[in-house]
Amino acid sequence: MNTDRLKVYGPAGALDRGDARLVEAARPSDRFTEITPGGPPYRLLWLRLKSGAPGDPPDERYYADEVRPKSLDAGGHIEWEAAPGGLTQVTVHNVAETLAATHLLPENTIVHAEERLDRSEPPNMVYLADMPVPPERLARIVSYSGGAYTVQPVRRELGGFVDDGPALSGVENIAELWEDEAGYLAGPPDFDRYVGIIWTPAGWTIVLHPPRMV
Repeated sequence: MNTDRLKVYGPAGALDRGDARLVEAARPSDRFTEITPGGPPYRLLWLRLKSGAPGDPPDERYYADEVRPKSLDAGGHIEWEAAPGGLTQVTVHNVAETLAATHLLPENTIVHAEERLDRSEPPNMVYLADMPVPPERLARIVSYSGGAYTVQPVRRELGGFVDDGPALSGVENIAELWEDEAGYLAGPPDFDRYVGIIWTPAGWTIVLHPPRMV
């Protein structure tokens, strides 16, 4: 068990990496960071997520740098810059992913975070964001091999689709039910194919039935 992950205590239970319910157990003050609801945060700030992650395998923690709004681009979107004298390489916990211990936010995502004191002795600053992870993302089919696809997540911008984070391998289409349907999304090779990918406990998944003649 990772000893520096966020441990969230609530009225109905507590969550850790193994989903153990420890409501009545004494809090191991030297092993976990506890965040309780009382009191306002020390301050609010904006953070840009980085590609690295504290956990191996990654969990709800991200490395991040402090940023601030700079201007608006031609499309009316906020452009960000590093905050002068701001924080770098801090660990931010995305509490929306704590329950499942997922790590699904793309690199360069901007999150609104709270800076709070924990209950260690002496207290340390902790950084909390609450960025929901959508259940479905859009991705471009890259290749097919060994019963699974490699896909490139994308997002829609003014000029079209742009890559959104690293490529994902081992993505199965669980709706390919018959042997002759396997890999049908991989061809023909002359145009891009975009599909929705859904997060499941087994990882990212495609659910797209091939067209059939009945």
